[in-house]
Amino acid sequence: MTKFSWDIIQKQSDEILSCGLNKLKTQTFCDTSTVNEKGFGNYLISLDKVPFYVGEGKELIKRLKQQFKPTTSTFYKNFEKLNSANLLTKPTTIDKFKIQFISTNIGRKEVEEFGIVNLPTKLNGFQLDKRKKFAISDQKGLWNAVQANFATLLEEGETKILKSTFTSWFDTKTISMAGLYLVKDKSNKLIYIGESSDIGERIKTHSGRTYFSALRRHIGTDIFGFELQEIKGKKRYFSETEDKKVTEFLKTCKATLFPVVFGRYELEEYLIKKHKPLLNRKNKKD
Repeated sequence: MTKFSWDIIQKQSDEILSCGLNKLKTQTFCDTSTVNEKGFGNYLISLDKVPFYVGEGKELIKRLKQQFKPTTSTFYKNFEKLNSANLLTKPTTIDKFKIQFISTNIGRKEVEEFGIVNLPTKLNGFQLDKRKKFAISDQKGLWNAVQANFATLLEEGETKILKSTFTSWFDTKTISMAGLYLVKDKSNKLIYIGESSDIGERIKTHSGRTYFSALRRHIGTDIFGFELQEIKGKKRYFSETEDKKVTEFLKTCKATLFPVVFGRYELEEYLIKKHKPLLNRKNKKD
């Protein structure tokens, strides 16, 4: 049996995801009333056994119920657009769609991205180019073996990311890859952990104006005590002077960018829960 390590699952991510998606595709079809998975996982929504939407969730029961409500679902809204434009094979109703699902300990976001490209799915509107084409097959049980070793793999990922080099915020060399980024303040304390499908672009976003940056908003409110001002019904920005102070604070910080092609959601959640950085608000609960 292959001994899995963090480095190996990064190198073999396509094979692992191929196996995981194959497992998802071969599950029994059901509807939302029979879904019994409360934890993390992936799901596939199909019509006449043809895949139309692939997704992930931290609470599968809750997420799937949301997907079949028009006010909380991208899947539902995209279905209505295609159905009303007669772009489906034949007109139908939302209750005709069936669900397949699996529990996922590690890799749920990548399963979604991999499925969008390799099934493909008509009703996923985003992340259309996040993975490369790869054949879907069993891959000799790779998926189950990786899922069984997820705890050890996350510990290895933690060791590697904490040993990576931190550089001054505005000297950080940006890279256009999926992964995590960690931020330390001038006292070398870890204050923020984030993830993105493009960590280089996310760093650029945090380096600009506050409107699109949760990190900048948290620096302003939690460190300086600034009040967010409202625009279009959302509290999203600071005054010009306050925004400059946020930028000055970032100049005193250090960051590291850590590519992750398999398991970035889970590694981020694990690190936030364990280290409880000052400026992270999600995933801190024990």
